[in-house]
Amino acid sequence: MKKVLLLVLIVVSLGNVYAQDVVLGKFYAGAKIGSGTVNFEATDPAESDFAERTYLNLSYGVVAGYRIDSKITIQAEGVYAQYSANNIKYEYIYSASNPLIQSDEFSYVDHVDMDLFYIDVPVIAKYTFGGRTLSPYGYVGVNWGINIQGYTTITRATEDPVAGTMYREYVDGITEQVKYYDFAPIFGGGFNMNLGDKITLFGDLRYKLGVMNISNVQNGLGYKNSALIINAGAFWNFNF
Repeated sequence: MKKVLLLVLIVVSLGNVYAQDVVLGKFYAGAKIGSGTVNFEATDPAESDFAERTYLNLSYGVVAGYRIDSKITIQAEGVYAQYSANNIKYEYIYSASNPLIQSDEFSYVDHVDMDLFYIDVPVIAKYTFGGRTLSPYGYVGVNWGINIQGYTTITRATEDPVAGTMYREYVDGITEQVKYYDFAPIFGGGFNMNLGDKITLFGDLRYKLGVMNISNVQNGLGYKNSALIINAGAFWNFNF
């Protein structure tokens, strides 16, 4: 949160530095790639250590926008995104009687990791600080996430009197155990670099605030996820 606020302040302070005007079209479309950190938390504040934070979660997709005027733009995206969690509290996913997590004197669950894959559809309102060659901007919006695949990787430890401790991984699909959709507010800021009036490069920092319980398991436990993502990409401006 503090990093995003600092970025917005930098964006505002640099808004009038560059003086070369560029005339851009009303519409644009392009592609982007992103990487960031993801943090899953339990909906119960007392259980906030539901999982360890993960890094290098990748995303990529397409962007399209409409410039209402030189300052205000509405942008929509379609993004394939990965949200991973390490060492989760697996009782949020599995019942105590599930054979996948049963333990005995020789074998037990060492840790469980989780990977969720979404089609994200962010819609944002951008405010650009001047139609310049290098244009800072800030934005707010909402992200609609569509769950397309989820699985856990269960690492079991087996104690062997001769070989010692051995580890084996089991992959289990949990797509149906995660809600089909997730709505989350998003905000951030960045810069456009206009290469003439046709091609624009961009980079920004985005924060997705997890507010919705995405668990589809009826056990009274829930979790949500937030993400801080660095994006970069390019789009083509259309003059019609």
